[in-house]
Amino acid sequence: MERKIHKKKICFFSGDITRSGGTERVSVQLANELAKEKEYEICFLSLVEQADKPFYEITNDIKRYSLGTHWINPGPGYLPLIGKLKRFLKAQEIDIIIDIDIVLDVLSIPAAKRLKTKVISWEHFNCEFEQSVLYRKWISRLSAKKADYIVTLTEQDKQSYGKLLKRTSDIETVYNPFSQVELNENIRRENWIVTVGRLTYQKGTDYLAEVAKEVLKQNKDWKWIVLGDGEERKKLETITKENDLEKQLFLKGRVENVEWYLNRAKLFVLTSRYEGLPLCLIEAMQMNVPCVSFDVKTGPSDIIENNVNGILISSFEIEKMIKEINALLKDKCRLQSMSKNTRDNFERFKMENIIKKWKNIFERLEK
Repeated sequence: MERKIHKKKICFFSGDITRSGGTERVSVQLANELAKEKEYEICFLSLVEQADKPFYEITNDIKRYSLGTHWINPGPGYLPLIGKLKRFLKAQEIDIIIDIDIVLDVLSIPAAKRLKTKVISWEHFNCEFEQSVLYRKWISRLSAKKADYIVTLTEQDKQSYGKLLKRTSDIETVYNPFSQVELNENIRRENWIVTVGRLTYQKGTDYLAEVAKEVLKQNKDWKWIVLGDGEERKKLETITKENDLEKQLFLKGRVENVEWYLNRAKLFVLTSRYEGLPLCLIEAMQMNVPCVSFDVKTGPSDIIENNVNGILISSFEIEKMIKEINALLKDKCRLQSMSKNTRDNFERFKMENIIKKWKNIFERLEK
């Protein structure tokens, strides 16, 4: 008689897993991979699901649940959710809940009290950013004291937790995984610069507008393709119209075939104000596209080796970014050399290595 395997029940807790953000994408990728392992039963829990179906495909054997029917901003409105979450954890016999935004720790930490459930706080921004927003600062201190385990995206961020929040044990760096896509080397590269991401203040859309405007004005044979949408899209629409860039600057909105554009691009540019670990840089490198990025905390310096596979620009020095991009576009040999170096030291980002680290964390929580 075959012995029945007791599966560890793991719940990924999200604000809304149907959204199209990078956090949702890596969470779905990780959950889908873990669901292939015989020893785990995986589910998603959202505060609310605002779309009819998730933007990223979730495998059929992963169940989805929701705590409510309408969006609730962090604050007093969260209080009734603690009891609902506690009942959910108890009824579903959840062994581990993984909060994919530290804001959710304010719910899961009290809800898991006196239950068998262990709480993993998965940091998707960085510790220093969390200290810049009052409510996130308070929650990060709660997380540092009470979460059973903390996962950061970079070693630099792990060190910040120790320095700023005195959390030095049961904390580990695990890179975000990326979906491996086959590179078609027979496709011809175009004079394309690509940027991928939400068009928001965090992603530096205002910086992107200034840089793109000047670079395209000086390089009439190049195009800049922006993949993503958001509340600051108007900034890019305005500079496109005011500078007659309709034939050079293209706003494609949200697309599902990002790799199609990356396979044809020659350069990737990131202008974010802050990051955790920018998956878009990893995905660009996977497609042999060198990257130019502000050297913000944290992430870009973990991926870009300056002047080897891309260029790191001192944070928010727009003029320097414009100058470096212009020089790179005119130096084909240098651009090609950087492209050849993009996959160096890539093993650390591969899914099998990421899964191994997560499984080790789950095992430690059993002790």
